Amino acid sequence: MNLTEINPDPIEINEACAVESLDRRWYLVAVCGTSLSVLSIVSNMLISKVLLSSKHNHFYFLALLALSDCFLSLNYGPVIAMDIIKDRLQLRWLSNLYIQYVGPLLALSQTSMTFSCYLIILATIERYLITLRAKCLGTFRQCRGLSALCMFVLALLLRAPIIFEMQIEQNPECIGEISEYYLNLSPIVNTFWYGTVYRFYIRNIMTVLVPFALLAILNYKIVKILRTQQRSAQMFRFLSSDHKTKIRSATILMVCIVFSYLLANILNVGITLWEYVAFQSTQTGSAYAFYETCTDVTSVLYILVCATRLLVYYLFNQEIREAIKPLVCHSASAPRKDYVTVTRSLNSMPLAVVGALSFLSQSQTDVVRNHQIDSSRQIGTEIDAVAIAIARRLLSSELVFHGHGASKNESDSFVISNHHVCTSGDDECNDDTDDDDDDVPHMV
Repeated sequence: MNLTEINPDPIEINEACAVESLDRRWYLVAVCGTSLSVLSIVSNMLISKVLLSSKHNHFYFLALLALSDCFLSLNYGPVIAMDIIKDRLQLRWLSNLYIQYVGPLLALSQTSMTFSCYLIILATIERYLITLRAKCLGTFRQCRGLSALCMFVLALLLRAPIIFEMQIEQNPECIGEISEYYLNLSPIVNTFWYGTVYRFYIRNIMTVLVPFALLAILNYKIVKILRTQQRSAQMFRFLSSDHKTKIRSATILMVCIVFSYLLANILNVGITLWEYVAFQSTQTGSAYAFYETCTDVTSVLYILVCATRLLVYYLFNQEIREAIKPLVCHSASAPRKDYVTVTRSLNSMPLAVVGALSFLSQSQTDVVRNHQIDSSRQIGTEIDAVAIAIARRLLSSELVFHGHGASKNESDSFVISNHHVCTSGDDECNDDTDDDDDDVPHMV
């Protein structure tokens, strides 16, 4: 009997258990992908901090999207990049550790990815209703929290069962080697109802094909309606210029987000269709190398989209840009609170203000109406200013007035101010006076 037939050559065993590490995958997935994931984590944490504030509650879905993308980016390194790193380093303990935890984390990552996709759909639907000026917009906004919860549950039902589709198996020919244990598909994948109907058809249709088609259609409709309304100006006829700018800016932002998603997932749609038409061809010969490269590029493209969301928000939405600037530019000073100008004709004043003015004497009212000041900014409403005037009148025995008299026509306009705003070049700023408590609101 030939002893070599009983005891195979150790060199042949090592070659059979060897793990190949391609430089292409190392630099694309591990180096480039991990760097983008770190950038994505920082960017989306900053976005979520801004959008979760009460001032930006109209960006509710985008705030949740930032949190979901942040969670997905956290899992990119341990799930996607570590598969390449363990093969590159050839560490047995690292390979065994990866096999133990990759199943649950992969299911969570896929759930987060699908949830992010559904959040983009909800945000696009909301933007479409705003652009269309639909009557059901108020009802939709009241149910935003419930809609997001339903989308999360749906994503969980479609992606969480991935954890049951993998099982750890031992290769008896590679005992003690790095490839001793490996992941394989569980028997449930080979069943008709789960493997074919649910896993292949339902999951791919609901997580890849339907979102891609729906977002493409909604994006096209939004752009078409926006162009029509821009020409006819129907949407902004009764809106202020600032309101119009905010609506258009938010709409353009949403179009850019959807376009980036479609661009990143177009390759994934092609791979899904390829698997549907000829799945066996993706696992044999040179086609497998191309298939593997496409899947790697898809994962990196998705994390690239997550990492560049901050740049998209900053470029295409002024409201978010102004909120991000103080957080990014630490050297910038805190914004000064500008005073509000209140200029109103006496005939157009609210009755409450006119009634408050009646507490003053006739001579005081005349001086109030005739007084002029150089400052054009102040804080508070008319009622607030008049209330302060009355309070100061009670505390002071005489009124201190500045400025020159003006026409006593009842319809003359006047400005109410409870504080002077001085700039560095004004003469008033150079006066060292502490008599502010004795001054009354300046009215013209």
